[in-house]
Amino acid sequence: MFATLDPKLKAVVLPSRRKVLLSDTVGFIRNLPHTLVSSFRATLEEVQKAEVLLHVRDASSPARDEHKAEVEKVLAELEAVNKPCIEVMNKVDLLSAEERETAASGGGVLVSARMREGLDALLARLDEALVGDPVMEQTMIVPQSRGDVLAALEAGAVIREREFRDNAVRMQLAGPASLLGRYREFREKAKTDRASGSGGDSQMPGPSDPEPGHRW
Repeated sequence: MFATLDPKLKAVVLPSRRKVLLSDTVGFIRNLPHTLVSSFRATLEEVQKAEVLLHVRDASSPARDEHKAEVEKVLAELEAVNKPCIEVMNKVDLLSAEERETAASGGGVLVSARMREGLDALLARLDEALVGDPVMEQTMIVPQSRGDVLAALEAGAVIREREFRDNAVRMQLAGPASLLGRYREFREKAKTDRASGSGGDSQMPGPSDPEPGHRW
């Protein structure tokens, strides 16, 4: 009755270098036999826990609007209809140029899983939608002797610029608040802070810094 019988989890690295878990739920079908309702609902727990939903639709299906209505009905029953949702219009390789324009007018992300088309745009859109661990811009100066810190920042953040100064590395970074907050001791301080000795920061005021292990 549907192809995906069990939820599948896969780790995905977003353009911001944040790592997320993507869950592929079972397919939604209408008029589900009562004997399968409980089992079907149990597999959708991931929907209730998710921060953002990706509603994957068959852009080439004549019944795509009907399918959308059925999915939204189930989401309402799960009390998940108000979650942030990105519509993913799949199989756009089967559409004409005019049909693509019509599909794009709905605000969804056009992709073709078969042709590997539009996937970068989808990841970027997902990156924008996630707010639980926001991306921050900071400048850090890390001693070259702290290879562990340099490796962690290299793996988990986007390095905009890098400059070697004596025995240290000055980096302009964009990365998750949870990661950069863990190494806030290496942040470059503003000139006014150096002069006054206040120990403040040019990018984020000290009192609002997250403690290590906390999320923004």
